[in-house]
Amino acid sequence: MIRIEGCLVVLLLIFVNIANATKPTCLGFDKWLKFISKQPQPRYCPFTTENKNNAIYLLYDVNPPEGFNLRRDVYIRLAVFMRHLQATPGYENVRIVLPPWRRLYHWKSHHIEQDNVPWENFFNIESLKRYAPVMDFPEFLAEYKTFGVEETFGLAVHKVLQLRHFKDMFENGVFRDKWELSNECPENPHILQGSFLKEYPLWIKDPKIQCVNYQGSATLLKQVINRVTKGLENDNLPKVIAILNAEIVLHEHWADREFWRARRSMRFADNLMKIAADFRLSNFNSYDKVDNVQRPPMWEYETPKHKGKALGGPYLCVHLRRGDFLYGREKTTPTLKSSALQIKYYLQNHNLTTVFLATDATAFEIKNLKSYIPRYRVVRFSAENLYQKSLIKDGGIAIIDQIICSHAHFFIGTYESTFTYRIYEEREILGFPRDRTFNTLCKKSTMENCLQNSVWPIVY
Repeated sequence: MIRIEGCLVVLLLIFVNIANATKPTCLGFDKWLKFISKQPQPRYCPFTTENKNNAIYLLYDVNPPEGFNLRRDVYIRLAVFMRHLQATPGYENVRIVLPPWRRLYHWKSHHIEQDNVPWENFFNIESLKRYAPVMDFPEFLAEYKTFGVEETFGLAVHKVLQLRHFKDMFENGVFRDKWELSNECPENPHILQGSFLKEYPLWIKDPKIQCVNYQGSATLLKQVINRVTKGLENDNLPKVIAILNAEIVLHEHWADREFWRARRSMRFADNLMKIAADFRLSNFNSYDKVDNVQRPPMWEYETPKHKGKALGGPYLCVHLRRGDFLYGREKTTPTLKSSALQIKYYLQNHNLTTVFLATDATAFEIKNLKSYIPRYRVVRFSAENLYQKSLIKDGGIAIIDQIICSHAHFFIGTYESTFTYRIYEEREILGFPRDRTFNTLCKKSTMENCLQNSVWPIVY
């Protein structure tokens, strides 16, 4: 394996020469260049076909019923872990493969194709790569072919691990990190039901799925991977390991600096950002410069100096969760009338006349809500036509809703909703004051005995 030190420095020098030749006019360019030059240098250049000895590809999947926004949080847990793992001798060539999106419970549009959707449809993959060793699923399939490995039945997945909770999670009343390989793994022909792992071109080489009782943070995965890889052939060929129920893995340190670095790297796809920006401009005359939000070209250039300075567009956003919350969380979910009265209160309080509504409510429910606030303008986003909807899909519409909400002057969310959590995080990154971000709809319109979501401030 060829080690090449200081790759970032070489690339940086090339970039400086190009920059000097073209005389860029972007503001703060010299400052940006100085900032990037101070960042920790990677130990190795991005690997090429000649530098992939003992490569390990980690595929993962999440419990099928879990939603889009929890899956994003699972990614952060694994991305932080893989970033640290790659710095360990012997694991320089480890990569995490982003699982293609399957049709999720909340993606209700059955007239468009929403299976096997790559992450690049929703996120900026290059931005993700600048934090952790990740690759999109189509990229993984293409790269694997460069090894020249001939497999009769498809691309081999050498081992599948099924994570499970311990039956006794608290020993003597104490929760501690632990794991163990389990021989008590019941035969279940439907264990891969709904998973991309059971579809061509993947081929489960070892049909016996290994159960792993797992309890704790992602750091434990290093021990699990080490044990599993030692049992595989030592032939310098790439090894593909898959993990089921990755949501069982916990954060090492939730909401710390590394959590936020991983979260900040999750920039949305450019086309979704543009659609949201065009919508904000045409409906609210809202754009980043006048809204004073922090959005440099690269997430690495974000700083704490902008904390609390974002103004936002001249509108209020509310995430109004309905659907299964009506019966699953009835004790904390407000009625439409209660929600409308709270929205009206905040509109008056902040001298606003427009509300952007992000919701899974039915058309009838939305009409009902509007009847309680007739003097205020209620705006929603919808795809321009079927073609655009087929391109961005329901997941893209949800992201556009989040982008628009994250740029609002004031935001109100739903109690214990991961959709709301992701908007909180986005607004923290953009630099909004917390009193205009971490707000929650109460059960009662009087806001008495109101349960509020937790506050997790950004850390740089």
